[in-house]
Amino acid sequence: MNILITGATGFIGRNLVQELAKSSENKLICLVRSKIKAKRLDLYGVRCIYADITQLPELEEKMTENIDLIFHCAGYVSNKDKQKLDQVNVVGTENVCKLALKLKARKMVYLSSVAVISGNLQTPLTEDLPYKATNPYGESKIAAEKKVLQYRKLGLKAVILRPCMVYGEQEPHLLKTFIFLLKFRLMPLLNKGANKFHLVYVKNVIDAMIFSLHNDAFLKGTFFIADKEVLSNKQVMLIIAQAVNAPMPLSLPDFMTKILIQLPYVGRKFRFFIKDRVYSTKSIQRLSFKHKYPAQQSLSQSCKAILKAG
Repeated sequence: MNILITGATGFIGRNLVQELAKSSENKLICLVRSKIKAKRLDLYGVRCIYADITQLPELEEKMTENIDLIFHCAGYVSNKDKQKLDQVNVVGTENVCKLALKLKARKMVYLSSVAVISGNLQTPLTEDLPYKATNPYGESKIAAEKKVLQYRKLGLKAVILRPCMVYGEQEPHLLKTFIFLLKFRLMPLLNKGANKFHLVYVKNVIDAMIFSLHNDAFLKGTFFIADKEVLSNKQVMLIIAQAVNAPMPLSLPDFMTKILIQLPYVGRKFRFFIKDRVYSTKSIQRLSFKHKYPAQQSLSQSCKAILKAG
């Protein structure tokens, strides 16, 4: 089976390659831009094609063989460059959709994001809520998701999955930041840590991506991917602190919380932790998806692995 993967050198993409490479029936073809980053994939015997998803003529010239499945994991996440967000996330996604139709791929799995509806106030958030982003990244993912829906109408068999914040042993940003802040006691608990902080372990994401290929019900609508367990901010910080032998953060009194969230620049970061972030997983569970990896254990072992790796 010929499988094309975009974003294969990224965190989620590498974990997907690792899992798919376990089957000798899978011939993996990875779209990459950097030869240096592509070396990370040498272990898995993949074929790398050097092309940019924002350049359709280049894609069509280099991709000529039959493709059965496409996993579109490539994306840009920084809110600092709106033009690049549009080029990579919107134009790039449309180009992959066009390529999928041209190559007559049987199915495409597109990784969207909960950011497309995160501006809604409902708890838990559900997939049927209206589009409402809170930042330029979310806006770009809305536009990209609309492109995929448009190509569905043209005959593309596309699965749309919306993971929340992803963690794991090789995750480059989230857990490293939390570990650093906890070690130096720069991470206070706001609202006593009571607010919910729903995360998803990368292996649960990979399992959902592969699982979605085997049920055509995934070709309609969209689906959240999140851990089965919903942890509070306090639980998350306690698990991380215990895993890396860091002190538990101090719980700030309410009056200090009110001051912190009003501060220029950092206030926005603190406000992130006083909102419940919960995503209903009823839709994907209704299709018999089972979470193999519990949140507490997965979060702890991820932190230990990151600490060990330095």
